[in-house]
Amino acid sequence: MKSQTAFFSRLWKGFAMGVAAIIPGISGGTIAFLLGIYDEIIEAINQLRHQFKQSSTILLPIGLGVVLAIVALTIPMGLAFESFPLPTVSLFAGLILGGLPLLAKKATIKKDVFSITTILVPAFIAISLGVFSVVGELDATAILTEETILPKFSLILIGALGVSAFIVPGISGSMLLLSLGFYQPILGSLERILEALPSPFQARNDLLNFVFLGLGLLVGFVLISALMGYLLKHHPRAVYLAVFGFVAGSLFSVFFNFEIIPAYDSLNGFQGVLSGITLMGGMMLSYRFNTHYAS
Repeated sequence: MKSQTAFFSRLWKGFAMGVAAIIPGISGGTIAFLLGIYDEIIEAINQLRHQFKQSSTILLPIGLGVVLAIVALTIPMGLAFESFPLPTVSLFAGLILGGLPLLAKKATIKKDVFSITTILVPAFIAISLGVFSVVGELDATAILTEETILPKFSLILIGALGVSAFIVPGISGSMLLLSLGFYQPILGSLERILEALPSPFQARNDLLNFVFLGLGLLVGFVLISALMGYLLKHHPRAVYLAVFGFVAGSLFSVFFNFEIIPAYDSLNGFQGVLSGITLMGGMMLSYRFNTHYAS
């Protein structure tokens, strides 16, 4: 009975993390931290080889909850992007903005060379991601829809970046995907798989996308969790300073990447006003959530 209670407790906590993972601006790692299971997850990942059964008992229900949440939200999020791309992106930007005060508090920002450098370098990298996707014409939709294999190897890196949502408190993996222009195309690929059920192999190309993404997730989980376990133990302030810089810089890339640029061609007064409303609404919602629940 106790084991069943623990299973369902971890299941719903995983579901909450999954909701956070698919909504840019909300960190799955922060949700895990607030729910009191962050340390447990990191320890289970790092001990998976040595204590496989015990670690699996922890990670399996959490992972199942994450998957259930992603499946439940994929189609609604896809419809939002298709019908109202800029208001949807503005909502996510607001969620990101609302979380910055919490990150600033954790980072204890000071007017010294170390703080400024540790913030500006990751911010520059984040801005460069959006610029590169436009200048380099990084067409994420083409990578996921075409059946050419070689470009799909880039999805391994994308998967490793995406998994950071569960490992780095305060940073959203889906926000990184949004900045690079991969968020909506990945949602579309998953949506096509769900629509092909109960014969998912009709969407063979989309299944292949998730094979490459899955490899990236696996590599990211192992490498990033080990790295974060060390850094958060020995250099926590530097981690949060870097995360603050990266998140702040990503705000630029959210509005300037290869996938979102075409949406500006159809921008009208209604879309502009709605984008402003969703931006403010997302910022207020995120700020109130963080100030209420963050310790």
